[in-house]
Amino acid sequence: MRTWLVSLAPLTLAGFLACGGQSNNPIVAPPAASKLDADLAAALVVPFETTETNQAGEMDGSGPIAAGEALSMVQPDHPACVTVSNVTPSSVTWTFNSCTGPHGWTWNGVVVISWIRNADGALLVKHDHQNFVGTKDGKTWTINGIKDHLRNPATKMVTLTAEPGFTKAFNDGTTTTVYTYTCAMTADWSTQGQRKLYGTWAMTPAAGDAVSASIAQATALVWDKAAGCCYPVSGTVNLAKGTKTATIVHSLPCGTVTINGTAKLLPSCAM
Repeated sequence: MRTWLVSLAPLTLAGFLACGGQSNNPIVAPPAASKLDADLAAALVVPFETTETNQAGEMDGSGPIAAGEALSMVQPDHPACVTVSNVTPSSVTWTFNSCTGPHGWTWNGVVVISWIRNADGALLVKHDHQNFVGTKDGKTWTINGIKDHLRNPATKMVTLTAEPGFTKAFNDGTTTTVYTYTCAMTADWSTQGQRKLYGTWAMTPAAGDAVSASIAQATALVWDKAAGCCYPVSGTVNLAKGTKTATIVHSLPCGTVTINGTAKLLPSCAM
């Protein structure tokens, strides 16, 4: 049984325009109102990391699969809390029964995993979430939709995308907000014992400000198995909510981040 490997990671909608030449105009710092509050920024990033890392796709050897496994299409490993059914040569149904991940959320629901080998040797693995629900402290995330993992066994790179119609619904105990979720990310497993993640994701509600994030390849989020940490040990996330932005820099000790220059400690992995 493989451990729940943290996969995480966002980048931002904020863009910057660089102009060449000289200018007599001094550089003006952005107004404080344009910056996200550090606590709010942390609160927005942690759910992304939680839902992304505790899902089936992060427990089944998403990246560093052997070429032989891809060719034979061996079904992924599963944790002990999962009931396996409907096994075919190219798909399997996982039913989660009170599975608890490193962030303390408890997950129930169904994920149907199917796979097919492309002509170029890449392996396309689909994770179909069917009322996949995480609960903690009276709060819930409900996930529905298909996430595609296109794996290249030769390079140990995985392209992650959400198919149209993917939703994440959050209930804070009284109110439910449904978000349309999109992502275009790359997971790099080429370094033994590490997982790097970069790209973009966004959660867009029917009303109100969207939340989006981006991670540059040069400052990818890095999970390190040896560190024993459920959070990235390094990497930068550029986060945006409406017109407000935050830059979140991860470091050690586990859960340490600097948000717009303010030091913060994320919740313990055991929580």
